[in-house]
Amino acid sequence: MTKENDNQEENGPEEDYKSKYLYLLAEIDNYRKSQEKELEQHYKSANERLIIDMLKVLDDFESVLKSSNDEKVMTLAKSLKLVLSLYGLEKMEVVGKDYSPELAEAILTEKVDDKSGKIVEELQTGYILNGKIIRYPKVKISI
Repeated sequence: MTKENDNQEENGPEEDYKSKYLYLLAEIDNYRKSQEKELEQHYKSANERLIIDMLKVLDDFESVLKSSNDEKVMTLAKSLKLVLSLYGLEKMEVVGKDYSPELAEAILTEKVDDKSGKIVEELQTGYILNGKIIRYPKVKISI
């Protein structure tokens, strides 16, 4: 054998180990990314369940505020809304828009000549969390 053949044979196993090493590094990186994504989804779903439960408390604040303008209750309600908004909660604005069963749940109807097919009143507020509707609004629509 010549020296050139010896060098090629010696580089062969090194190159093989190097490619296996790079492959394993890529696999580890892919695994890390998938675990991070899975953990993020877990946090989002855990937050979603908690926020859905907190909507009941927010509804209670809203019903108290309809019958009373107590400053302390208003302050607490604003604080709760602010905290929930920090986690991605948004109130859906539907009054005056065209009714769509994908966006709202029609509970009542009202005969209004010039606004047929429009949402005329919101009976229960709907909410979006991080771009996903977590509670559909209950509305009255015109017919």
